[in-house]
Formats: sequence, C-alpha cells, structure tokens
Amino acid sequence: MQKIPLDTNPAINLNFSLHLSEIESILGLVQISHGMAEHKQRYEEFINFLNINGFHVAIHDHRGHGDRVLNNQIGFFDKDAGWNLAVEDLLAVHSETKKLFPELPKILLGHSMGSWISMSALQQTTSFDAVLLSGSSYPNSFETFLQKLFLKIEIIRLGKQGYSLPLHKAIFGGFNNKFKNTQTSNDWLSTDSDRVDDYTKDPLCGFVVSNQLWSDVIGGIESVFKTENLELMPTNIPILVFSGSYDPVGSMGRGTEKLHECLIENGCMSELYLIDGARHEALNEINRMTTYNYVLTFLKNKLKGA
Repeated sequence: MQKIPLDTNPAINLNFSLHLSEIESILGLVQISHGMAEHKQRYEEFINFLNINGFHVAIHDHRGHGDRVLNNQIGFFDKDAGWNLAVEDLLAVHSETKKLFPELPKILLGHSMGSWISMSALQQTTSFDAVLLSGSSYPNSFETFLQKLFLKIEIIRLGKQGYSLPLHKAIFGGFNNKFKNTQTSNDWLSTDSDRVDDYTKDPLCGFVVSNQLWSDVIGGIESVFKTENLELMPTNIPILVFSGSYDPVGSMGRGTEKLHECLIENGCMSELYLIDGARHEALNEINRMTTYNYVLTFLKNKLKGA
C-alpha cells in the first residue's frame, strides 16, 4: 500500500491510500468513497479481494474522518461549503489516479453518505467508466423534513459546530429500532455480529457528528436530487445500485429501488441488486462473498471493451 499526498496543508491533509494489484493483467482502478462515521481501513477485506482479481484500489478518508480528524473536530467537513469540499476531495483523488493510470478504466464505489457524495461528483464529471452505489437510497421527503426540523433546534441549542447526541440517537436509533432482539446500537449495519462488534469497538466509527456535518449532508443530498442536477448524471456508463433488502437507510429496500428507478427515469444505465436478508453494509455481511463476486462479475461484464 502506498500513501499518496495531494494537499499537505495541515488544515486539509488530503491523501489517499493506493493498493496495487500484483496480477499481470490489470482490469481497472476502483476508487472508494466511504460512509459517515467510519473510515477507509474498514474496506481492507474488499480491497484485498479486488486486488486479487485484478483491480487497483484508491481510497481516502473524508474530512473529519479517519486520519483526517484535525483539531479534534471529528465528524466535521468545514465551516463553509463542506459538502462541496468533500466532493472536490473525491474529484482530486480521481484526477490523480487518471494521471497515474491513464489507460485503465476508472470505477467509483460510494457507500451510504459516500454514495451521495459520489453522485454529486458524477454530476460534475463524465470520466468514470462504471459506478457502484452501496447502501444508498432515494431520500424520503417526510424523514428529511423531520431531520431538518430537529437539526434546526439543535443548531439553536448548540451551534453549528456543536454535537447533538439526541439527534444522533434519533436518526441512528431509528435505524436500529427496525430490528428486534438487538445486541448493540449498531445491529442495523449487518447480521454479522463480529463485524458489528468491530465497528462498535472502533473509536473512529459510530461517533456523533457535528451539526454542521448533518447540515452539509442533508443539504448535499437535497442538491443531488434536484431535477436540474439529476439531468447531469452520466447516461453512458453502467451503474450498479446494491444494498440489503433489510437496509433501514434504504427504507428496507423501497428507497433503494426508488433510487434505481430515479436513475432509469433520468436515462442512466442502472441495474439493481437487493441482497435478501442483508442490512446496510452488504460488503460486511455474513454472505458478503456472494456480493463481492456479484460486483466482480458486473465489472468484468461491463468493462469489456472499455
């Protein structure tokens, strides 16, 4: 693994990890955009799988996550235009991988929050060759209304750079409440208890994010799904939308299906893969190897002649 610095400004600290495949015929480069309250090291098993099967992988931590927690401001993008800066970071990594491997197909994988950051990036560039959207969903307008109302109250109470435990519990607790007989507050992520335990014990996972980040994410998602921005989505590259049929972020499959339908309606080449019984993190499920191989087959089929 190589660590590639892009912006050494300590206030930005943008870098990415480059994991190189050692097989002779490289099929492409996968760039990963992770989710909220997690970090790039959680993808090591899937990265290794991709490397073994002929893909280089580039992955960076979003601002306020992983090795980019600066000035103890965990879960914080920036005080101004944080969403746009997160998108710019993704595109900066993409630009560097194009310089390093100009001949290789480029694949973008975004998970959860990272899927919507990826969609925002796709509305600004047409230079990816395939897209994978994991744990994603079309936004529920009523839930968004309630989140914005709760967030407004918490910003008044704590400020934009404050951290609201009640808001955190309302959103993530709501996800966990979809399931019976839970053992942890994070059971909504996966049916694999070992993976859930790893997440729960990791100090860089599951933390309370700032009110500012919630504002950035909610506003960013709303922007992604504006009609004029959906029309900017590339229509000439294959997109795989995949998640568990019991993913509460995807409204137990309904929101994920609606995202796929939305992409189709806007002329995108979208395919849907709902994994029966799986929850939010299909890449960390008990049956994850089935998902790994489905994604691999999708990429191999779609990248032929790319």
